Amino acid sequence: MHFPRLLGAAGALALVLGAPLRAQGPGGLLPTPQDTPNRQGTRGANFLHLNVGARMGAMAGAVASSVKGPVAWFVNPAGAATSESFSFAAGRQNLYADLGLAQSYAAISMPTLGGVLGVHFNTLSSGDILRTTEANPFGERLGGTNFQWTSTVIGAGYAKRLTDRLQVGAQVKFIGEGIPDAATKWVAADVGTQFNTGLYGLTVGGSISNVGTVGKANGALLTRVVSTTDRTNFQENRRVSFYTTGVELPVEFRLSIASDLLGSANSLLGKGSGNNTLNLEVAVNEATDFSTQYAIAAEYGYKNLLFVRGGQRLYNDDRNRGTTNPVGLSGGFGLRLPVKGRDVRFDYSYESAGALQNIQIFSFEVGR
Repeated sequence: MHFPRLLGAAGALALVLGAPLRAQGPGGLLPTPQDTPNRQGTRGANFLHLNVGARMGAMAGAVASSVKGPVAWFVNPAGAATSESFSFAAGRQNLYADLGLAQSYAAISMPTLGGVLGVHFNTLSSGDILRTTEANPFGERLGGTNFQWTSTVIGAGYAKRLTDRLQVGAQVKFIGEGIPDAATKWVAADVGTQFNTGLYGLTVGGSISNVGTVGKANGALLTRVVSTTDRTNFQENRRVSFYTTGVELPVEFRLSIASDLLGSANSLLGKGSGNNTLNLEVAVNEATDFSTQYAIAAEYGYKNLLFVRGGQRLYNDDRNRGTTNPVGLSGGFGLRLPVKGRDVRFDYSYESAGALQNIQIFSFEVGR
């Protein structure tokens, strides 16, 4: 890996993991009028904030009310209650152009026990990073090895329709991130709900995610063998571990309102010809490690086969500083094809990330 690319990848990874240099707290830099106090960099496992799925990416994350099927386990578990048969979703996300950061995910839903059971998997990889030492900051002279930073979450949940308008869901997640022989682990839970008001196609959805334990980094890289002596011939070797500070998870609250403007009997603009649908969704996200964010998105569908989407997220921070590229503007499309009684879906999205260029997501889903 070339050194400039390594620096770029390390910088992007630090942003994803929520550890910017100007994070406030004990030992942090003093705030200035240009760098006001904020909560960035105060939690671990910040990859959990990344959009998952091309539809979510294209709609700037504004999907808590409308998300359905297996991908709902990553956003609002209540949406998984819509699965009528065994369903599967998977995707790959290329983050920040050519910096080598990639995210992959998969999820399944299966109707049973009066509701829907599901499991999901999501992992973020930094790509290969050259292993260095203090003596050899540009890599080991004898070839050295590469390593990767990996962030992973595995979860299992249950969702259920309580009425024809109200559905709820909950899940437990096991989260870990770090490098080989130095990682942090957590256990967390999510809960969510979606409620169709029956008024002008309005649906309200909300979820609370990542409520869990405090984790500490552990592993072989954080241990040393220390020799002790009582100034006689007696000497003892003891294995000790470095003290590491506990890290909390980034608890996040999502709330959105979706409106079927066109295409259904309750739509604000009526059913129309039945071939065209138009949905609008507005959302607010609040978390323990970022300022309140807002988003608005729209989705147009033709004959329930072709979908075009676009959205804008307002980050309410300074991530657009130093760049003329747009931040948070997204768009994409989707195809839905009926195959042997099931829907096969392919979706793509593109999101502008300012100085970090772009995020592209390809996703695939089978189910009903």
